[in-house]
Amino acid sequence: MYEGIEINHIDTPLHVLFSLSLVIGILLIWLRHGFPREWRLAGWVISDVRRIWQRSADEAPRTGGVIIAHVLGIMAVTTIALGFATALEINVPAYKTLAIGSALGTVTLSYRLLAQWVLGLIPRTKLISKDQIDIDRHLRTWLSAIVGALAIVFSLLPQLLAILGANVFILTWGGWTLFRLLRVFQTSKRGLPHFWWRIVYLCALEILPVAIVIQFIMTIL
Repeated sequence: MYEGIEINHIDTPLHVLFSLSLVIGILLIWLRHGFPREWRLAGWVISDVRRIWQRSADEAPRTGGVIIAHVLGIMAVTTIALGFATALEINVPAYKTLAIGSALGTVTLSYRLLAQWVLGLIPRTKLISKDQIDIDRHLRTWLSAIVGALAIVFSLLPQLLAILGANVFILTWGGWTLFRLLRVFQTSKRGLPHFWWRIVYLCALEILPVAIVIQFIMTIL
């Protein structure tokens, strides 16, 4: 009677992708209404990054908002990994892709926090390293919002995911990376007067992690 009918389990990639988008949406709503300072700073990083540098002590975000923003950043990378693998129909279980994406997001975040701590020990880079990690966190918040919206659309329209999904996720990640490079370079101008020192700073904090991510993806595929 039911022969030929496709059975979709709740752990299929499309269902997991949709679930991730819902969790991202809930966290964004929580961040927006529960931690308005963090949300305000996230808006400034897009519209007027100088306000990040000039903020007063009473505009500093609360710890809870910072944690939520970091979790959103990890979830954004996880969603991109799952969406990319689903679009290319890579024969890997959803839970393994989730584990890989979560690990990649966590390792990237840990590297940046470690780099900030090391650069914070150097007087010349102490201030800009703090600004840089804040800017990176705020941009990850917006990345998660964009990726979450894409995940909802593609999970509801799987045929669109198969046609455009892989390219859209890669272009989203690439565009976000380039914009982050721009913001970090603008920040480095405040404390590093020499152009070549800014290039070294970018290589250490931005270009090297991106190269590691690309190499990791190529190794998996």
